[in-house]
Amino acid sequence: MCIIAAKYFKDTGWILAKNRDQNYVADTTILDKTDPNVGEILLLDDKTIKYQEGMNHKGLVIITTSLTPIISQETNDNDGNIIKAALKLADPEAAAKYVIEKQLTGFIFIGTPEKLIVVEAARDRNGRGEYHATSNVIPQNELIVRTNHGVEYPWAGFQMGISATQDMWTKSSKTRQIIAERVLKNAKTPEEMLDGLAKREVDNLQMNVFRVESTPSQMRTIFQWALVPKTSTVYLRPIQSKMNVRVSPDKIKIVVMDNEPIKQVYKDVIKHFCKIVSSGENGHIKTVETEQFLYFRDYLNQPFLR
Repeated sequence: MCIIAAKYFKDTGWILAKNRDQNYVADTTILDKTDPNVGEILLLDDKTIKYQEGMNHKGLVIITTSLTPIISQETNDNDGNIIKAALKLADPEAAAKYVIEKQLTGFIFIGTPEKLIVVEAARDRNGRGEYHATSNVIPQNELIVRTNHGVEYPWAGFQMGISATQDMWTKSSKTRQIIAERVLKNAKTPEEMLDGLAKREVDNLQMNVFRVESTPSQMRTIFQWALVPKTSTVYLRPIQSKMNVRVSPDKIKIVVMDNEPIKQVYKDVIKHFCKIVSSGENGHIKTVETEQFLYFRDYLNQPFLR
């Protein structure tokens, strides 16, 4: 239930940004690995659900957001493997063709400095039927935002009238897209894109582009990142996520953004933020959770109480 956005800048080219929304504390690594075809691949690897996405050193970025109406149907392990294989390609058209051949679903942004392809792919019959996909090149003068409801396929993703939960998710998806499109119009840098995706625009915290949970099972934005293929740069803001970043600083530049602006906006509702416990020296950044919600029954099972 993430939100992805892309915007073209005259000097920088396409920048692809994402708010990653999950209902758990993710254990994530960001590593770069040598590849004979593209030189280097930087991968985000969510160890909890086995999902992967990222950027290669030839300037190809792939990020996604879900169009699966029933969350339990998501196959993140398979999805991650498809994306990882597509990142071994240098040509965006070839990558788009590959993810469609492998029947990857969702909104898939495939970007290079000068070209952005958006694949929209879903299965009909509420996620259980035939596979459908479209692939479009986005003009450089267009800002694009996608959430979790279909655009080319209005029947895809979250839908009204299926259940009260899906009604809420559908309203959230459409509201977040509208807000994100508005706040990103004035963004002039990757940092401003991520700051825009952290704005608090409405009172309902599940309807903002930056999501905050009011119950343990609700979605929350666990981190943000923006990828700049022209300069092989990643802007990263860890928020509520265990994260270990190890990259080759001579090939991939990681810019860590401070949580402080978010703390100021959401200080009345967010009770914990991750904390960076090691520096970016030699491309190593590590974060930990400073506080974590536990049910009382889980607290009683902690090792120090046994």
